[in-house]
Amino acid sequence: MATKLTKNVSRETAKIVQGRNIIVTIAPCGSQSEARIGLRLKGKQRQYVAALSSIYQVAALWHGQKEQAARRAARKACVPWKQARKQFIKDNSI
Repeated sequence: MATKLTKNVSRETAKIVQGRNIIVTIAPCGSQSEARIGLRLKGKQRQYVAALSSIYQVAALWHGQKEQAARRAARKACVPWKQARKQFIKDNSI
């Protein structure tokens, strides 16, 4: 079971942009029915924030587009989708 989000959690990533690591913050918002994710460069104050529901919608759209492209590639390579799907899931999971 996952831990409920009750306070801000920030983590420094290994990803470097403009010579600085990216800091990711996830924070509860309002009545716990929504959360926000903030991204900023280490040592900078400007933070880019988005609602988790918006990020989820974009991620679902991108996933669908990647899956459709993988299906086309599998069809072109004459590989059954049932077989190609296993690799797709492996490549697109945490």
